Amino acid sequence: MARKRRRSGFHAGELNLVAMIDVAFQLLNYFIISITPVDVMTHLSVNRPQAEKKSQEESTASVIRITVFPDGFTINERLRSVPQLRQELQRLARTDTKQNILIQVTNESTHGKLVTLLDMCAEMKLTELSVISSGAY
Repeated sequence: MARKRRRSGFHAGELNLVAMIDVAFQLLNYFIISITPVDVMTHLSVNRPQAEKKSQEESTASVIRITVFPDGFTINERLRSVPQLRQELQRLARTDTKQNILIQVTNESTHGKLVTLLDMCAEMKLTELSVISSGAY
């Protein structure tokens, strides 16, 4: 006769992983929210250069405004022909090739005039050029 096995009343224990994961996420959230980050930029030792103080007269005189019209050019509101413009640019280049030159082009001016002016500036080695377009003239 076969023996009947007795079943024991003990079961293998189960772990509730969902609750453990929830607690782990709650702890992670707590530490992320409550941490105070160290600002690295406040602890850097940086030697910044001092700003150069220029007089207001010197800063306004350093910008040369050249306007290109269909029939000619103006330098700081004074009408100039192409030879006069070349002489003015040569004079400016002799004093400083890093002068700021603002070239303003109207709607009616041609591309050829602008290219002529840019070629003259390149020939004189004037490099600080800004070109803007406006139709106000």
